[in-house]
Amino acid sequence: MKALEEHLGVVLFKRGPRGLSFTQEGDLLYDYSQRAFDTLGTGVRHLSVSAGRETLVVSVARSFADCVLCRRIGGFVKSNPWIDLRLDVHRYFADLESSGVDISIRLGGGLWDGYRTLAISDDSVGAVCAPDLAQHYEKIRPSDALKEGLLLRNIERDYWQKRQERGNLTPDLEASPVIRFNDSAPMLEAAKGGVGLCLTRLTLASDSLAEGALKKLWDQELRDGQRYYAVCAKRTNARRAVELFMQWLESEFRCSEL
Repeated sequence: MKALEEHLGVVLFKRGPRGLSFTQEGDLLYDYSQRAFDTLGTGVRHLSVSAGRETLVVSVARSFADCVLCRRIGGFVKSNPWIDLRLDVHRYFADLESSGVDISIRLGGGLWDGYRTLAISDDSVGAVCAPDLAQHYEKIRPSDALKEGLLLRNIERDYWQKRQERGNLTPDLEASPVIRFNDSAPMLEAAKGGVGLCLTRLTLASDSLAEGALKKLWDQELRDGQRYYAVCAKRTNARRAVELFMQWLESEFRCSEL
């Protein structure tokens, strides 16, 4: 203590009948020292957490990422800051065993034998458009709406064509004015902008429907037996980060493991 006082050139302690007590200078030094140790402790804890970090690679269908997942994923990251989450957004399926992906969220029929899967949607396809257009189209027959409306079609998942093949549409689709997309996300943005009518998986439109940016037309829905699934890679199925993400998906989408 004496050496420290000599080094600083100030008196840090005063001696009384009950022992040592801080001088004003000593009290100031104690305050700065406490802050320094708090900062040091934070740094040590940060290094400890960083050392225990895990990388989790989730491959996601682009439309599902844009329309559904990215608006919700912040909750998972905040609850699990030690997980380095990487979203691999794609238009095609990633190979689970050779691509480095831990979990793949994809559209399908659930036929992945030997893999742990979780259904995260109970999907159907319906017609949607902007609310202003809906006010007009709701007053006329669907066939008349298709004759006069501009159709938005996803060329990779052409639900208009599927609906016609099932006998639900009478007009000639090729005679209707159309804009073709190769992904559902920009197609839904066009629909929200009032450009035209589209058939879409209602899971992708759910947030926009809830917010009033889109409105569902008519009661007719198409079911094709497909849903969005989370599929775990066999090599990483037992990892803690994988388990926590699957639990979060189950809670967030109120789904059940298959």
